[in-house]
This record gives sequence, structure tokens and C-alpha cells, in this order.
Amino acid sequence: MTYVKLDFLGLLKKIFILLKSQLVDLRGLTKGKGLSGPVKRFGITLKAHKSEKGVRRPGSLGPWHPARVTFRAPMAGQLGMFTRIVYNSKIIDLGKSENKEELKNIKNFGNIKTDYVLVKGSVQGPAKRQLIITSPLRETKKQSKQNFELIELR
Repeated sequence: MTYVKLDFLGLLKKIFILLKSQLVDLRGLTKGKGLSGPVKRFGITLKAHKSEKGVRRPGSLGPWHPARVTFRAPMAGQLGMFTRIVYNSKIIDLGKSENKEELKNIKNFGNIKTDYVLVKGSVQGPAKRQLIITSPLRETKKQSKQNFELIELR
């Protein structure tokens, strides 16, 4: 009950629920790349140089009947800014940045002035994008047995 009261009042920091060397899932948005064509978006091959109606377009948008374009046909549209999940990321270090000299100038991020979580591996999205950290959905024994030690930040 005290946990609920402290959480409701905002006195309990969420970072202290996490543990070092715990597995977590990271949910967030990927980098947005705007409007892109079907070659970059779906990886279709370029047509031959003597083909009709453009080289970077799909050869066919579907059959004659049913007389409509299916959603499976590769067409231009939004690329990036998609919700993705990184499963089974291991927490290497977490805490406050008050007395840590190695956290002063992290590349592409700057000074860290609040609580932080260091995670092994890559994370979706640009620097400073918000992430949702959840308990792992597909925890594996191999991932949970790995141990890491923080040596240096670059």
C-alpha cells in the first residue's frame, strides 16, 4: 500500500524498480525518414532500362480481376517512425549522474543531468527519443546468464 501511495504522489522514482543485469524490453519509435519510393521502402529490384513507365516502379500492381489495387502492392509512402520492440536487452548500469565523471560528454547526447539507464546493444530511434522500458516478454536463459562490467564510455 505504501508503494501505491508513494507512486501516486510522484515521490517514487521509476528507475529504482529496475535492477542491474536485469533483462528488459525497449519499446519506441524508429527514426522517421519521410516519404520514400517502393525501391527503398520494400527493396524491389529496378526494372530493365527499356521498360515502360519508369524504372523504379513495380512491374504490376495486381491482376485484372479483382479490379482494385491490393494492400500488398509495393507503393510509395511513409518510411520510418514505426513502433518497434527490442527484446531482451540487458541493463549494464543505472543510477544518478551527480558524481560520475565518465557520463559528462557522451557523443551525440551531451551532459546527463538526471537518472540514467545504460543498456547493452542498440536502441531504436534518434538520440533523446523517449522509450518505454518493460519486463521481458520472451526471456531466454542464454541472455539472462550473460554478465557485463562497465569499463569505459565513448
